[in-house]
Amino acid sequence: MTFREWKWLRTLLWLSLFIATTVLLISADLRLFWFCTLLIASVVCLYNSYLECMVSAIFISPLKPKKSAIGEQWSSHYGFHKGIKTHIQIHSTNPNQPLVIFVHGWRSTSASVADRAMWFVEKNWNALLLELPGHGQSSPIHRWNAITSAEHVEYHLRNLSEYISVSKDTPIFLYGHSMGGYLCSRISSQQSKPLGFNITGVVLESPLMLYSYILEEICRQFRIPQFLRPMHLKRLYRDVKMMHPEIEPSDSLKQFDVPQWGFPNAPTLCLQSMNDNRLGRAHYDALVLHWGKEHPLTHHLIESLPHSGARTNEDREQLLSDWLHSFDSLML
Repeated sequence: MTFREWKWLRTLLWLSLFIATTVLLISADLRLFWFCTLLIASVVCLYNSYLECMVSAIFISPLKPKKSAIGEQWSSHYGFHKGIKTHIQIHSTNPNQPLVIFVHGWRSTSASVADRAMWFVEKNWNALLLELPGHGQSSPIHRWNAITSAEHVEYHLRNLSEYISVSKDTPIFLYGHSMGGYLCSRISSQQSKPLGFNITGVVLESPLMLYSYILEEICRQFRIPQFLRPMHLKRLYRDVKMMHPEIEPSDSLKQFDVPQWGFPNAPTLCLQSMNDNRLGRAHYDALVLHWGKEHPLTHHLIESLPHSGARTNEDREQLLSDWLHSFDSLML
């Protein structure tokens, strides 16, 4: 990372200007005109340093990544894209058997979905656990965001043959939990670049579907005043546009919420925690409300399923089994 890429650079520069103007105000014997000019400049510098600080703080990464899944059944592989290392763990049995690809949630790792994957492994499936940038053994990125993370996941899925051998007609499923569900929804949508294989089905467990709700939550946590939030959003878009020029300039967050964010272009199962203490019910409701008719959506509210944890859950696994039996190609 060069100094120019440091995400706190603008904050530091504006803060330095604020300190310089404030020192001049205090120490120099100034006439009224210059005093007022410097006072205004000092306030402007403080205003900008605060906004830049709040923008940079949005792109947070896990400070201390948790440990990855362990066990002899998992072999580790490392892929690289734009200088970022991605940790991929694989259990492979037979290239003709179905493959399930797991994407974990925010501040989790492959360990959080390993037991879910073992449910498939016990049925002789192949399984792949992909750790997001900044999580587990994957490298951090300077400005963590879902668009960049989806780009890295897409890249490695397009190069799937480098990590695991699967037959041409092998059924391939995506399974995303929470933030992982948000990314899987985008990656498997028609908006996404071709992956080089057909996705047979997608499983979304308590998925994030409305990024605007997450941003609002972060703004409340940071106590950003309501009157500053439109300008904060504009500067946030500026940084996103710098990282991803393909993003349309807009002050609206609708493009980061479903349906514009993208729905899976495949039959989908949503297993939603009925009492979701992390995301609530709004994300599930948006998914059900906006879902199109091209592919079937099967969705369930599960009272016994919490948002996180629940590495095994009988209700979830029974519903998952029932849904998978609807695919004739699996021959379960």
